[in-house]
Amino acid sequence: MKKNSSPVVIVGLLAGLAVLMPTSAYAYLDPGTGAFAVQGLIAGIAGGLIAVRSYGKRILGFFSRSKTAPEVWSNGSSPDRDA
Repeated sequence: MKKNSSPVVIVGLLAGLAVLMPTSAYAYLDPGTGAFAVQGLIAGIAGGLIAVRSYGKRILGFFSRSKTAPEVWSNGSSPDRDA
């Protein structure tokens, strides 16, 4: 039995090809566009710094070693071994 392709798949493929085809873009970028890009860049950097400041100790604590020494008994054996 032959399986028919659904129209959604065909339209999706055609839309994908239309996006990937190179065309000339005669676009005008005014100074407001550059200001918007700089504003987004500054906001991203500020957000990243705040996230590092908020979660930095948790992340470093996850990767750092414990400062407490393992418990050693006076006879030199560890508590998890039975004699």
